[in-house]
Parts: sequence; structure tokens; C-alpha cells
Amino acid sequence: MSGKIPEVDLEAWHRASDAERALIAAELDAALRDTGMFLASGHGVPQAVIDDFRATARRFFALPKKVKSQYAIEAAYDGGWLEMHPPGGVGVPVSEGEQAPSAPDLHESFYAGPGHRTGDERRDRFNYPANRWPVELPELRAAAEAYTSHMVRVVEAVNEVLAVTLGLPEGFFTSRARKATWTQNASWYPSYSSIGEVARGQFRNGPHTDLGTVTLLSRQQGVGGLQAWNEEQGWFPPPYGPDSLVVNLGDLMEQWTDGRWRALKHRVLPPSPAAPDEELLSLVFFFETDPDTLIEPLAAPVGGGRGLSPAYARRSVLEKLGVSPDSIPGAEA
Repeated sequence: MSGKIPEVDLEAWHRASDAERALIAAELDAALRDTGMFLASGHGVPQAVIDDFRATARRFFALPKKVKSQYAIEAAYDGGWLEMHPPGGVGVPVSEGEQAPSAPDLHESFYAGPGHRTGDERRDRFNYPANRWPVELPELRAAAEAYTSHMVRVVEAVNEVLAVTLGLPEGFFTSRARKATWTQNASWYPSYSSIGEVARGQFRNGPHTDLGTVTLLSRQQGVGGLQAWNEEQGWFPPPYGPDSLVVNLGDLMEQWTDGRWRALKHRVLPPSPAAPDEELLSLVFFFETDPDTLIEPLAAPVGGGRGLSPAYARRSVLEKLGVSPDSIPGAEA
């Protein structure tokens, strides 16, 4: 069935026979060609770890603006606090075919990344920017690090499933992600009653695709919640599993599979007067790969045959964020 969003039990996958894996992979492959999204259960992330990070992040967003401003990001690749997308601020590029919004997205975010260091200060600044943990809320770091330790583990399991689904060696993606770039985002979506009237065309998060390979999302269901897109259904609310993570593919994976799989186009609806007190908080783990990995589109029949061009992973992401190519240290430099 076209448009179906499957759920993959990661624990069951590890126990499955080759025949059972083939059935799961066929359903998964169809969904990734069609929409670029599935649900992952059996991931082993304790609910207490998820709840603690979400609650602690909410406490950060409740801090006065003058406190949060001390941690405001200053460049697209920075860690720290992102205000409610003021005009000219740092944001995610608008999806192809979508109009630029006339008003800012209605959310605040906090970003953190891995602590990898290579000894090359310039490369580290672009690839592994320093985290900016608020001294006013030291428990945020502990909660975030506990959560992201699980995300790193889960994304490795997901990458192994994706490789097998493509008929590649299980370690194809994980072997290229030993010191991967990633960003852990906590995004807070304020309520309608606190925002007031929403401008025409304004969203909690406007239509976009993610820039990396794989995104893991712990979301809360709501009236003004997540929507996904595919050609058959247009915009639709994806299934919600309270114990599942959403897995969606980003631009790098679409490029790597030469268009066989689709980067998920998605958005978050604006707060609604139908649920005036609804506020949501999403935990979003954006994963890429090792920064100097050359993303070479896979040849058919594994790849989709679109003839996409190769690109260096981190350079591709930073250029889409508006960073000048001349300023980016790259593997080819």
C-alpha cells in the first residue's frame, strides 16, 4: 500500500531470520521510496531518560530571555539557544517548491553536539562546535548527554537496518560514522494562548527537509503537530506511537541512494485556537556521518539512477545553511 508508514522493531530485527528481514526490508524500502519515514520501536531508550530530558529542556525555555540570550547561537553551526526565528536569524532552508514564510517559525530551540576533537581548531569549529551549557541549569547537560548516548546507539542500529535493506554490508553506513557530526535539538512550541493570533502562512516549523542522513525524533502528539508529505497523499498526519521514535531521512541519504529514497518533507502545524493551551516539546537528533565522507551516489540497481553529484558530507550541510564555501575546511582542500 502506497503511503504506509511502517514500524520496525529494532530488537526483533536483530533476532529475525534472513527471510523475516527480507519481508521487513521490502515494506521499509517502499516507505522510504514513497515518503522517507518510518517508526522505530524496540529501541531500548528508557522512558525516564526521555522524560527527564524533555522536562529539563522545558525548564530551560522557561528561563528569562536575558538568561537564554547569553547562550544565543551566532552562526548556523553553533550550539546554544535559537530564539523564535527573528527575521534574518539562523533557520532551516525552505523546501524546494515551498514559498519562504512571511513570518518567523513559532518555536525556540536549544542545540548541542558531540565533543569530538581532532586537534585542528578550524575544522573542529565547523564540524564539532563547542557546546554552550547554561550554568543556571547544570542538570540540562546531564539530561541531554544521557539522552544522546542512547541516540548514538539507536542511530547505529538504524543505519545497519538501512544498509541491509539496500542489500549492502551491514556496516556500510556505520563504518563511515566513527566521529560523525550530529546535533541534538530540543524544540519548544508555545501555546496559542501565549502566542496569540497566528499570521497567514505561519507554522510552528515551516515545510523543510532535514540536511543530514537520518533524524531520530521523540515527539508529542498534538492538534498543531507534525505533518509529513508524499506525492500521493500530499500533507498528512503520520502515525504516532508513544513508545516509538520517528525516523526520517535527510538530504544526504537521498543523495547517497541517488534518489532511490526520499528525504522526508515535513512541517509542524501552527498552534490552534481549538487547543489554546497546547504546547509541545520535540527532541530531535540530527545525524550526518563523518564530516569528510565523500557521499558518492550508489550505482543502480542499489541507487535510484537519478545521476546526483557526489559531495563531501559536512561541506554540503554547511553550504545549505548559508556558510560561505570559501570559509569551510573540507577534505578536498
